Amino acid sequence: MQSRREIQRQNSENRSLKVVRNLLLIILLIFLLGWITYAVSNSPRAAAQRQAVGIARKYAGLRKENAFYIYNREKTYYTVAGENNKNQQVLVIVPQKGGNVRVVQQSKGITKNQALTKVWRQEKPKKVLKVAPGVFNDHVVWEVTYQNSRGNLCYDLLRFSNGQLVQQINNL
Repeated sequence: MQSRREIQRQNSENRSLKVVRNLLLIILLIFLLGWITYAVSNSPRAAAQRQAVGIARKYAGLRKENAFYIYNREKTYYTVAGENNKNQQVLVIVPQKGGNVRVVQQSKGITKNQALTKVWRQEKPKKVLKVAPGVFNDHVVWEVTYQNSRGNLCYDLLRFSNGQLVQQINNL
């Protein structure tokens, strides 16, 4: 027969195991909820990317995808950067709501890094939030979104062909 102390020790061990098991279940549940939230919130972007890549393969002969961008101004554009079947680096700009697909050779304009460098030198942002190609006033542009030194939101639009500043919105 077990003594009272042995029974208390076993009960204490059982309680400790239950606490550990419950903590592990809670951690697992939090992880699963976080993953599900991430997957659900990202599904529209993933669907847009699949659609844009399919269009880029069909209309621009895209062979290899390097990057995907979303640009929102008057209209929303999805851009797929990559290599076409002629081994040229291209940007394929697809309007969200239909319209003409634009294909531009990356060698015919400034690069993402050149656009970033220009904004860094001229504006000295606190933090760059996003860089994306798109279409503004029927011209291909790079949109650089950043926080200025005071932490305010700013947008610079640089013409793709020559890097010229097209529009600047400061202190939002």
